[in-house]
Amino acid sequence: MTPPAEESTARRRLTYAGATQESDLVVAIFRTAFIVLAALASFTGGVGPVPQSALRATLLLAVVYNLLAFVFAWRRMRWRGHRELFLLLDIVFTSTWVALTWQSGAGDQTSPLFPLLFVVIIIGALWFSVPGALAVAGLSSVFFLLTVYHYSGLDPFALIDAIYRQVVYLFLVAIVAGYVVDTHTREREQWARSQVLLAQYQERFRAAQEMYELLIPAQTPQAPGLEMASRWRPALQEGSGDFYDIITLPDARVAIVIADVSGKFTRGALKLPLFKAAFLASLQVWHDPGEVLSQVNRIMYPLLQPEMFISACVLILDLAHHRLAYSNAGQDPPVFVRAHSRETVLLETGGLVLGIDEAAAYPTAQLMLEPGDTLCLYTDGVTEARSPDNEEFGYDNLEARVQAGVAVGLSAEEIATNIFEAVNQHMHDEMRHDDTTLLVVRYQPERPAAA
Repeated sequence: MTPPAEESTARRRLTYAGATQESDLVVAIFRTAFIVLAALASFTGGVGPVPQSALRATLLLAVVYNLLAFVFAWRRMRWRGHRELFLLLDIVFTSTWVALTWQSGAGDQTSPLFPLLFVVIIIGALWFSVPGALAVAGLSSVFFLLTVYHYSGLDPFALIDAIYRQVVYLFLVAIVAGYVVDTHTREREQWARSQVLLAQYQERFRAAQEMYELLIPAQTPQAPGLEMASRWRPALQEGSGDFYDIITLPDARVAIVIADVSGKFTRGALKLPLFKAAFLASLQVWHDPGEVLSQVNRIMYPLLQPEMFISACVLILDLAHHRLAYSNAGQDPPVFVRAHSRETVLLETGGLVLGIDEAAAYPTAQLMLEPGDTLCLYTDGVTEARSPDNEEFGYDNLEARVQAGVAVGLSAEEIATNIFEAVNQHMHDEMRHDDTTLLVVRYQPERPAAA
């Protein structure tokens, strides 16, 4: 099997060979047009019988030369300096035809084939950029001025007039054509580099997404006494930095974490496995959410420096004692709605985001659970989702939908679906600039069996 590096080199060589063949064939077609024009000029008469016979002889040589050029281009037969040789022959033939058709044009035109020199200059620019175009212009000018000097009766003033009327335009065409070709070449190179960078970006995005999908639950975990539903959608441009997990613990306890890693795409996604490992390890030792966050912060601090951080919220539901303990590290506070009073409680404890202060403390708060109490955890991709009019979905909208779902008795799954669809409708298919993560949890303890 061809190694990737060698395969890439082979592809570049094949592309270059194809482009060279195409360019040589195009020039051979142009050369055919030259020959046809020169042949037509041979029937208009030159300055005498000798130049006209010489013109026809050069036409025969040019036909043979062009046929060979076609064969070489078609069979990809080339050698070092073949383009320089072809370009030199083109200059010689066109300059000869200009000389042999001197004063055969209408009015003051020196030769009807003079414009062919412009085309040869363009070919020089196509093959060798600005230096090639200027070299062709210079050599063609020398041949042209020799022709003028010869047919003007060795008049030096005719040379000055030819420089003013014709030669200066040869160099102007050379500069313009060379500049256009240079610009086009730079644009193609920039486009090629951008395609390489895009391919690398897409490959990294794919790898990061595959790794991320291994970290989040494939399906929303379920636990006795809890009704849970989740929704997640990554940003289309930057990859995912959101994370959530639900862990069943001994003694009828359930731990829930939701987090958002700053620094999207690869950098953010690469920190997620470390964060999950730190969270799981801390959860095995500490039962207090604040202590869990403090330990995770100490582990992650050196890994997040100097410019990354993680916002997170950890909740532990003690189903046996109907108690919820939570601690927040700069994450958007989850919405907690009481089933009977419809009262809303924001689960905010005032902790810093992880990765800012290695010694930061994270206080823990508690509240008692009642049947039907509903918890909504989310990331800022929900509340900061923007409409085409740049209006945010907003916390108030989210809170109202959770309260309304609780009031009419919707399930956790139905509340999650309602909110997620509302966010999508609010955005009207606008491009997402942040990940969207939503988790709805309802406390629904199992009723003891009747005696």
